[in-house]
Amino acid sequence: MFKFVVLLTCAFVAVNAVSEELKGKFLEKMTKIGGECAKEVGANEDDIAELMAHKLPSRHEGECMIFCFHKHLGLMNEDGTLNKEGAMKAAEPLKADDPELHEKVVKIGKECAEEVAADDDKCKYATKLTECVVKKGKAMGLDSSVLH
Repeated sequence: MFKFVVLLTCAFVAVNAVSEELKGKFLEKMTKIGGECAKEVGANEDDIAELMAHKLPSRHEGECMIFCFHKHLGLMNEDGTLNKEGAMKAAEPLKADDPELHEKVVKIGKECAEEVAADDDKCKYATKLTECVVKKGKAMGLDSSVLH
């Protein structure tokens, strides 16, 4: 079974059931990746502000920030394809910390990986996957801040 966890990218940080230790490690990692990605894709302060405000990017550079996060987390490959092994590995800390949330995240990721059509533009594809994860997560009752 293909278990792709599209949006650990800012995913479980705000869930109260997740330990403070796991949240801290994740935030530290995301801050480091964010700085690298902003430089890598040429994102500006507005692009970053949109993502921080849990909004879908209005510019291509913002979409590429999402792809860059996915790539750095091992969720997507450099060529824009999904990396199921990397996604399963990225989800492991969540499994030990909150098995129920892990199950939900895996289910959402799997559904979105199957439903979202690949796109030649890897940045747009990553953004569409993220949009799907947010929509499905909200439908499952996950806190919206967990999904960004």
